[in-house]
Formats: sequence, structure tokens, C-alpha cells
Amino acid sequence: MLKLNKIYCGDCLELMKEIPDKCTDLILTDPPYNAKNIGPHNRKYSSGKMQISLREYRKFCKAWFKEARRISKTLVFTPGIANTHNYPQPKWIIAWFKPAAVSYNRMGGFNVWEPIFVYGDTKIVRLPQDLIKINTLNFSKGPEKDHPCPKPIDLWSYLIHLFSKQKDLVGDPFLGSGTTSEICKSCYRNWWGIEINPKYVKIAKKRTKHVQQELLV
Repeated sequence: MLKLNKIYCGDCLELMKEIPDKCTDLILTDPPYNAKNIGPHNRKYSSGKMQISLREYRKFCKAWFKEARRISKTLVFTPGIANTHNYPQPKWIIAWFKPAAVSYNRMGGFNVWEPIFVYGDTKIVRLPQDLIKINTLNFSKGPEKDHPCPKPIDLWSYLIHLFSKQKDLVGDPFLGSGTTSEICKSCYRNWWGIEINPKYVKIAKKRTKHVQQELLV
């Protein structure tokens, strides 16, 4: 079992095997989209699952999803608008509307919305409207500026508060720049995070370390 409130550098497909069934109340994550360049200004990822064959990418999606569903009571993630067919039918889809987006889509325009997939136990959740209007981080001055596509604090905070409660355990197998761990530490959630890229692990640890408020377990 992974220790609580800790960031791990490694492959989530291996590390999630150490986590017991349904012990994580919420997994909130942003898995790789199989793109070389993504996010504002087509910035580059320095490592990870990027532009592998479609067959291999589908195997990857199936593998991480299977483990995430096994260990979580609720699973919420952004699949990428072009990758929705790689996952089982969700319980519901939330539309994340980002009108100021500057990322190009495959139709020659801009990608101004993304799906958010929801699976599992949502009995405590009331979603007033299944459209969330929050812009992307086209510019960032914090440590996350060195990550190609950090998720907005406002969006991730809303989802964490919507799908979990204080003292719940929240996990992120694709932690990236540490948005999940930073928010969880500040709002009385226990958490764990996994990130395969050592460069991004350093960013995540730096972001999480500055948060003073931490839950005692």
C-alpha cells in the first residue's frame, strides 16, 4: 500500500498494483493523450506516452483504466476529446468549456471544450449543471509554468470538492505538475500521487510543499 500524502516517481501501471481494491475514495487525473505536443502554444512533453501506435495507446488506456477502477470508488478524468472511444461508457460526461483556449483542433479552429468522464459512486454528488466554464492556464507564473499543460486550480478544486469530502483519500496516477496534491493538502483531503517524469515530480513537490495546511491521519 502506498503511503498517504506522498508523491511517488514511477510507472502508475506498476505502483497501482500495490493499492488494495476500492481503498481510494476518488481518483481525479489527466492521463496522457498520445500527443507529442499539447496544451497552450503546443509545448512539448519531455517524456511519457506520446505518439505511440494507436494499438499500443489503446492497450495503455485499457491497462491504467482497469487498475484505476479497481482501486477507486469514484473515477473522474479528462480523456482528451479525440480519445473518448478508448474508454468504456462513463456514468456521465461533464463538458469543460474554456472559451479563451489557444490550442488548435483538427478542424482548423480552436479546442474550446473538453469532456470529463465520471465513473463509479456519485450518490453524494449533485451536479447543478453539467457544463463548467473555466479557462485554461495559457500563462502561469508559478512552478507549474515548466509543465506543458497544467490543469487549472479552479477546475480541479471544483471537482475535488464536488466528488469528495474532508478526510477522503484522493489519488492521481498521472500527477503531472501537482495540481491534485496541492489542492488536497489545502482542503483536508488525504492523497497520493504518481508521476513517471522526474522533472515534473520536482515541480509537484515544490508546489505541494508550500501549502501549510495538512491533514493529520
